[in-house]
Amino acid sequence: MNHFRQGIKNIPEICAQHGVKKVVIAPGSRNAPLIFAFTAQPDMECLSIADERSAAYFALGMAQQNGEAVALVCTSGTAVLNFAPAIAEAYYQNLPLLVFTADRPAEMIDQADGQTLRQNNIFGNYIKASFDLPVETLVDADLNFCDRQVSQAIDTAVTYPQGPVQINVPLREPIYTALPENHSNPKIIKTLFSQPTINNESLKLLQNSWKSHKRKMVVFGVFPKNDCLSKLAQQLANEPDVVVIAENLSNISGENIITQPEALFARINSLANKDLFAPDLLVTIGHSVICKQLKIFLRNHQTTEQWQIESSMPYVDTYKSLTTIIPGYATESIGKMPFGQCKSDFSEFYMSEMATVNTLHHEFSTDQPISDMVITKQLLALIPQNTTLHLANSTSVRWTQLFPARTDLTYICNRGTSGIDGSMSTAAGYAYTSGQPTVFLTGDISFIYDSNALWNNYISNNLKIIVMNNNGGNIFRFIGDKALMKNSLDFFTTPHHVKIKSLVEAFGLDYLNCDKTDELETSIKTLLNASKATVLEVFTDADLNTENYKGYFKNICLRR
Repeated sequence: MNHFRQGIKNIPEICAQHGVKKVVIAPGSRNAPLIFAFTAQPDMECLSIADERSAAYFALGMAQQNGEAVALVCTSGTAVLNFAPAIAEAYYQNLPLLVFTADRPAEMIDQADGQTLRQNNIFGNYIKASFDLPVETLVDADLNFCDRQVSQAIDTAVTYPQGPVQINVPLREPIYTALPENHSNPKIIKTLFSQPTINNESLKLLQNSWKSHKRKMVVFGVFPKNDCLSKLAQQLANEPDVVVIAENLSNISGENIITQPEALFARINSLANKDLFAPDLLVTIGHSVICKQLKIFLRNHQTTEQWQIESSMPYVDTYKSLTTIIPGYATESIGKMPFGQCKSDFSEFYMSEMATVNTLHHEFSTDQPISDMVITKQLLALIPQNTTLHLANSTSVRWTQLFPARTDLTYICNRGTSGIDGSMSTAAGYAYTSGQPTVFLTGDISFIYDSNALWNNYISNNLKIIVMNNNGGNIFRFIGDKALMKNSLDFFTTPHHVKIKSLVEAFGLDYLNCDKTDELETSIKTLLNASKATVLEVFTDADLNTENYKGYFKNICLRR
């Protein structure tokens, strides 16, 4: 006879057969049967992280590292809602999180019972699918249904485009009872991998169109490192009629590839002859870009055609010129275009302007007093090859984008929803899983906001953190109108009295600090060579940072 919790016992076995190796568990009571089941599964690595919001972002970082599905488990009630920010981020990054939410049985919902809320499809707008398991599996039909739902949920999460799913698990009391000793050989459902491809007729049309345009621009969005895409980007950049734009988060760089578009297009947008830089054909590959100046330019100079490739949300018309969606990998379509058949000076025209930008960039960024810009410059000069550089949102990622991208680094930032709330937890999860050197660059507000990222037992020694402490959210000084915000600036920049040193030491990490320009290089080297997880706090002046940022673009735009 089936046990009423045989379905719970089967869950980790189904996960294992789908290749799931890691589960992050937020401790609780209602989820006790799930905890018993997962911790008893051979070869399943279980991590316990108390803060649900941080736990979910930690799992996100683990999934970022290798693209493999990670399971998340929490108790019922508001614990579930604390998973939501990371789940939304995973949805827009196409990362497979398996979210097991323990729940009360249906008859107890809205009955004034503790830790109870309406959990069915609670993440509805930010998951690929939601599944509700039967409360008991005494009957064969219920057990088969339970097994199928779990297998289908995991298969849905890992099938292209990947993304998070919710598996809601209603559980009746008693909660603390033994599970069956063995799983019951649950049925496993898997979708075989297949990739949509473009047919020969459509490919021929694209090739003819490609030949007809003399001014082409290819924009790479956010991507994990991908050798095939890097080779394609370099092949495109060698064409005289093609300009390749790739911010550092695309993890693509090389000769004639523009990795500093914000500075370049700020300059182009200030020129009288800006129309000469407008492409006829725009090709966008992958996710979004940060560069505001590029978006302004392309929206004001809409192309005759825009092709979109490798986007999990195909009808994204960021530049208001989308005409064609191409299925499959970019290497299978753009890689088959007729290269070497067009005479054009389009690429050379861009490279000449980029050379001017680089000269002005070097002049401005040399011999500056200690500031966020100088910290970023020093870090990018000193960070060892094959390091992963995690970037907090707002100013941290933007400062790095003013400098040429390094081919030997991996750049990561939570740009799915661009929030600051879990960036350090994400970096910690990535560092734990990768075992490789990982540096997290952040401002003070992002660090304090997500300080519970350090409240777990999995902060690995390969994680190093730099906090640029300018006492507030400096981004709002960059983008806001000073006169307009004068009387309410504190409500944007959020100045504080938090002692980051005390916070770091409370969590057991090593701490360094620096506030002098001539000590910065030594401080960063000490951090990078530290044998333990360490935080370096560098104190900078908010007014100087603002002056630097605005002065940088003024210098780029006005110098001729």
